Amino acid sequence: MISGFLLTAATSAAAAEPELPKVEILGKEYYYHEIKKGESIYGIAKQHGWDLDELVRLNPTTASDMAKGSRLYYPTGRVTVVKEIDPQSQQEAPAKEPEPIRHLVKRGETVYGIARQYNIPVETIYASCPNAKYGIKAGETLEIRQPSSSQGGFLYYEIKPGDTLYGLSQRYHTSVEDILKANPGISERNFKSGDTVRIAVNSNARRIHTELVEEERVASLDSYKVGKKDDWNSIAEKTGVAVETLKEANENVGSPRKNDVVNIPVIETVKVEKEYVESDPREQTAEGIRELYDSIHNVSGTEELNRVKVALILDDPASKKDIEFTRGFLTALDGMKDTPYKIDFKVIDGRGNQDKTTAVLKEYEPTIVISTADKDFPVYLAELGDSNGVEVVNVFDLKNELSEGNQSIIQLLPSATYFNQQIGEELAGSYGNRRIVVVGGKDSGDGIAEVFLSKVPASNVDNVSVSNLSTYTISPDKEYLFYCYPTRKDEVADILQGVENLKENEPFADIVVIGRQNWVTLADSYADKFGEAGVIIPSRVWFDTESSAGKKFIRTFNSLFGAAPMKSFPNFAASGYDVANFFIPSAAKNGGDFNKKYDVTDKEMVQSEIRLDRVSNWGGFINQVGYLVRFRPGGYIERIMLK
Repeated sequence: MISGFLLTAATSAAAAEPELPKVEILGKEYYYHEIKKGESIYGIAKQHGWDLDELVRLNPTTASDMAKGSRLYYPTGRVTVVKEIDPQSQQEAPAKEPEPIRHLVKRGETVYGIARQYNIPVETIYASCPNAKYGIKAGETLEIRQPSSSQGGFLYYEIKPGDTLYGLSQRYHTSVEDILKANPGISERNFKSGDTVRIAVNSNARRIHTELVEEERVASLDSYKVGKKDDWNSIAEKTGVAVETLKEANENVGSPRKNDVVNIPVIETVKVEKEYVESDPREQTAEGIRELYDSIHNVSGTEELNRVKVALILDDPASKKDIEFTRGFLTALDGMKDTPYKIDFKVIDGRGNQDKTTAVLKEYEPTIVISTADKDFPVYLAELGDSNGVEVVNVFDLKNELSEGNQSIIQLLPSATYFNQQIGEELAGSYGNRRIVVVGGKDSGDGIAEVFLSKVPASNVDNVSVSNLSTYTISPDKEYLFYCYPTRKDEVADILQGVENLKENEPFADIVVIGRQNWVTLADSYADKFGEAGVIIPSRVWFDTESSAGKKFIRTFNSLFGAAPMKSFPNFAASGYDVANFFIPSAAKNGGDFNKKYDVTDKEMVQSEIRLDRVSNWGGFINQVGYLVRFRPGGYIERIMLK
């Protein structure tokens, strides 16, 4: 439907509005001047400041004889249709000061990460929240001033009660489709008050279309003095104007009476250039919005839901990491031979030319892309995934933070900031009431210690060197936590010996030892000593070779490749196995839409659990799973997954 308002006429109006009666003819407003004896067309035009040529054009019959009592018509200035424009295409959303962003700080978030999330400078956050310079805490709310929408980019908007997707699209001159595209975590089902969405204000400007259409308009006007026996039919016959047109042009006249003056419009058909915003009727219904959502998220029809096309981009195909990861992936595929879904699997050398790799991916059209890069994650893959609506899994790169602003990225290992916060808070909550003994020289790179020690009273903390650990005095009626800074193997051995000596002196003392993350690489050498000392190691992953799932994986891997998986941390083969076992069934069941949670508890994860959550409604996914690996006497190892 083309609806609109009228632009001003191409004619000029008087500087001061004439004090004349007005009449509306066919929906347009005109002044009219009743001619008096002796008046001329030139004098009337000059008197009212009207354009003479326009006055004559519009009143050709009256202007030629200037009969007393006849009317001359002239547009008020809002009458001649030159263009008709949809209001949304012409009127921009008001550039008023937007409400501040209200950001609830989550565990592990930093000011820099929040700035990236909202695409604003860090200084903007500091200007709005000066205390943020000294640190932020999970659970606090930051109120951040955001630029006005007229400055480009997105407006960040907190959904209010009663808001709808369609209502927001109309208010901010955008479309439901644009809102869904900008916020892949939003659908009509989970659009709820309190959530924040980003809106591309005035994006409807991209949808303006122009076309020429035929339109009837007033070519000229005349007046007619009704005779004694006149009615609409006789007037129509005399003037050549249809009865319906006469009635419409004289809507205040019921039946014409003698000496009435009626308006006689002459209609012409002209081609008019009209602009309008192309709209999608689906945006106004829940069913239509679901259809748009499925289209944006590449959710296929029923017949295609069981086909998964995987592209594995190897960082270095000749490296042990990539060889083992690929073999682990293939081991998982071997276990899917009897599944109902179809799997296409393509391995691509990530060292190749970027343009060539991009061309291969575009031709292949994968359901999901997996990269084994462990540093300098390929940004072009993230951009390709973002532009094509395809999830890109970052398996190993811990420093990659693209998920904060890129909807396609899936960060499989928790970032250092989040992991340190998660573990530090867990240790403080579970062991903060013990006597804390910090072993070894301080390591400024130990983020877990920084969080943990900030949450326990300094008066409850002792410091001891590795060499003096054996002589530290403990009591059987107290509980202790030894937090260890050292990472070198020889120092770890000395710590274990020191704890053993303490337990020999006080066998009933309750001691827990917290080791550094790299201690897991020493587990094969020190498993028994770890168990006797009560060692707990924070870890993102843990490959339990003694579990039933671990043993089954090793047997299958060995039968396929003639050797057991190579030992590494993380175990690369186990990583490939878990990634395949999670993402292929998930993609098959959710149709490529990872907003839909798929229960993979029936799949045997041997090294890590995967639970995906979006960073924000417009960001990517992160896996926030972390563990405390606890060694107990007798070789028993407990993997405690954190909430």
